[in-house]
Amino acid sequence: NGAGGSHDGHDATSTSSKPSAQFNDADVTYAEGMILHHQQAVEMSDIILDKSGVNPDVVEMAKQIKKAQGPEIKEMQTWLKDWGQDDSGHKGHGGDSGSGDEMSHDGMVSPEDIKKLKAADGEQASTLFLDQMIEHHQGAVKMAKDHRRDGENPDAVELSKNVISDQNAEIKEMRTMRTSL
Repeated sequence: NGAGGSHDGHDATSTSSKPSAQFNDADVTYAEGMILHHQQAVEMSDIILDKSGVNPDVVEMAKQIKKAQGPEIKEMQTWLKDWGQDDSGHKGHGGDSGSGDEMSHDGMVSPEDIKKLKAADGEQASTLFLDQMIEHHQGAVKMAKDHRRDGENPDAVELSKNVISDQNAEIKEMRTMRTSL
């Protein structure tokens, strides 16, 4: 009987020590995938911001994307730490071996396309950036929708909601810009 009591006590301590521990595999996969996805959007925005002769609206959009996604990357990295998903395991997960299907994150831009964006002049880069980023955002929205269906962590689900609304709005804006270029 006494054993039962101490067992309950043990449960209480183990659960209370990890307030944000409510998460599942879908949350982890989502955070890992979305960090990579966001980092690429930031990288593409940096490429645009380094160029001269880029359409001013496109420059503004690149700044907006960096401002939105930079903090979200930090937030997701914090969750992975809190969930005990340390970076060492993370690196192996993203490796080349067997990562073909599982890690092909929606809307990710290929290294070749990134090279094209880097090489393009301001005018070409404006169009390329919008084309690539519209598709990239659509991929993020799809990942976020899948996560809202399968994820468990309240913070992560909340972020998914924000990603869906923010990025859908940006997709609309970018499509409008695209037609005027």
